[in-house]
Amino acid sequence: MIPPRRSFAASLLLGGLPLLLGRAASAQTRPTPVSARQPAPPLPRPPLTLADIRAQLEIARAALPPGHRNRVAVERTLGRLDEMGLDLASGRTILVNIAAAEVMAYEDGIEVLRSRAVVGAARTRTPQMTTFVTTARFNPPWYVPASLTAEIRAAGAVGYQQIGGRFIQPPGPNNALGPMRIGLENSDGIFLHGTNRPSLFNQGMRSLSHGCVRVERVRDFTAWLLDMPVATVDTMLASGRTQDVHPLREVQVALAYLTIWPDRTGQFVVHPDRYGMDAPGVRQVGFRRVLRPLPMTTEQMEAAARQPPPEDDPL
Repeated sequence: MIPPRRSFAASLLLGGLPLLLGRAASAQTRPTPVSARQPAPPLPRPPLTLADIRAQLEIARAALPPGHRNRVAVERTLGRLDEMGLDLASGRTILVNIAAAEVMAYEDGIEVLRSRAVVGAARTRTPQMTTFVTTARFNPPWYVPASLTAEIRAAGAVGYQQIGGRFIQPPGPNNALGPMRIGLENSDGIFLHGTNRPSLFNQGMRSLSHGCVRVERVRDFTAWLLDMPVATVDTMLASGRTQDVHPLREVQVALAYLTIWPDRTGQFVVHPDRYGMDAPGVRQVGFRRVLRPLPMTTEQMEAAARQPPPEDDPL
């Protein structure tokens, strides 16, 4: 339940509170909540819906005085939510919060999954966009982008095949995409995938990739979007076969830079502005909107599944 406007505004300005907008995260993961420093554990409460989150941020914007250290984060986050132009309160949505290096899945506006992620570094940023899931690719090969060819060659290209001057890394435990790649509609080579370096998820600062989003719980997200048990996902992965599976229900995807957002417990966290997008005078970067693809018939999905996997578009 959203607290009354007056009590929430007062607690916000006084710094006390169950939903703290005054707390800043020094890293992108595991910030210490105020409640964790109190003797008694916080009382459980129902998860915030996306409508709740927006309402809390609207209250914060009205309550915070000009010049408050968190006002810009609140205003910019609300602006980016508006600019996304998606109905996040219905259907299935994957939200990548670039600033938090986290990925969340929502069913009708209610969070059902959350995972740590690795996102683009400041020099190779993950772009803001809205799009849709196309397929989940099991045991994907990695078609090395031209921009990384020199780096792979300098490292010796061990474990890579070279076809027509292009390096391809076969599926397997050393593959940079990990066990799974979630494709996105018309995304210019940006997609969600696993990794062969899971230790990166334990780092506080996870803005490390060349633009794609590495998802720690990629198997759970795949099971959710394909409506299948995780055990079935594991069985398909164990086969070693590269295969694409289309979700039967539409899943919209938003990649957004939200510098203030609730954590797993529902407490709002101010995340570091690693891309400098909240700095005064910085021109705001808009969203690239991908149009909804035409729905596929069952016959079309079956025919697509029989086709060999196409190459990934390079970054």
